[in-house]
Amino acid sequence: MNATIRRRRPGGRRGLALALLAAAAAGALRPAPVRAATDFASSAIGTAGSEFLLFDIGARGIGMGGAYTAVSDDAYSLYWNPAGLAKVPRLSAAMMYSMYIEEISYQSAAYAQRLNDSAVIAGGFRYQDLGSIAHTDNSANPIGSGTFQPRNYVFEVGWGQTVYDLSDSELDIDMGVTGRWIHSSMVESADGYGGDLGLQGHFYNNVLPYDLGAVVQNVGVGQKFDRTRDTLPTRARFAGAVRPARGLTVSLEGILPINNSPAAAVGGEYVWEIDKTVKAMMRGGFNSQNINDLDVMSGLSMGLGLTVADFTFDYAFVPMGVLGSSTHRFSISFNLPAKLSHRYRER
Repeated sequence: MNATIRRRRPGGRRGLALALLAAAAAGALRPAPVRAATDFASSAIGTAGSEFLLFDIGARGIGMGGAYTAVSDDAYSLYWNPAGLAKVPRLSAAMMYSMYIEEISYQSAAYAQRLNDSAVIAGGFRYQDLGSIAHTDNSANPIGSGTFQPRNYVFEVGWGQTVYDLSDSELDIDMGVTGRWIHSSMVESADGYGGDLGLQGHFYNNVLPYDLGAVVQNVGVGQKFDRTRDTLPTRARFAGAVRPARGLTVSLEGILPINNSPAAAVGGEYVWEIDKTVKAMMRGGFNSQNINDLDVMSGLSMGLGLTVADFTFDYAFVPMGVLGSSTHRFSISFNLPAKLSHRYRER
């Protein structure tokens, strides 16, 4: 976990900042008028392609039930909310390994580098291996070698920026954008292009310091395997997080996917500072997205973390309900703290 940084600049415009956050949330809630009436409902399940884009990455956010849009602050912000990249102090590198059900595995790596006092650039890679699948014709006769091995690849770049014209000693506003290229290799191959746009606001001088976040994900051109080009699994997320006690963060999030009904997520994290270089974390969360398809247990998640010096090791456990299995996510990150500067101070 990297230290949260606070920038001090004079002359903020709080009203405009709040309006910007409200506009982002309102945009996330408004369905596009040209789309079918079944969008943003359970009847839309299965109508979007490239759903591997929705596989969460980073054991910290997964352990918090996915309620991470307002909290993200490391290289994995490329996936959760690119505005979180602006909170990377100097650099952040992260990797995750995840075994899903059966032979499915999912790996990711991301790197973020601060360019100057206000901007951070990042790049990342995700890879999904679906294992071996029988390749047959309509009569169940083997074709060729008899198997094929589907693979999905995601290459992405991102930019996070602090908006100093909207920030002051009581408020920080960060914005970010992610662009990605999607490639799938199955029996045939297909490409797609998409991106995210995110926003975070950090409010300090209150009884309970809090963060707000909003992001629109996977907007772009879907993959085309045969005659029809798929729709990307676009979704909007808007969230808030508070810190009611030292070391405790509680986050609440609303999720609006184009290919499913709206969902909610709640998560918490508690950090024990053992000494200046060692911290231990405990996390828990609940996400309602899959409880109708699986069961209530599938919405639960738990996680642990350990920070030693600049390295953080995270683990998340997610039961799969009626599928009768559980998934284990492991990630490691390296987060270099900020150099001493009069423009930064730790909160």
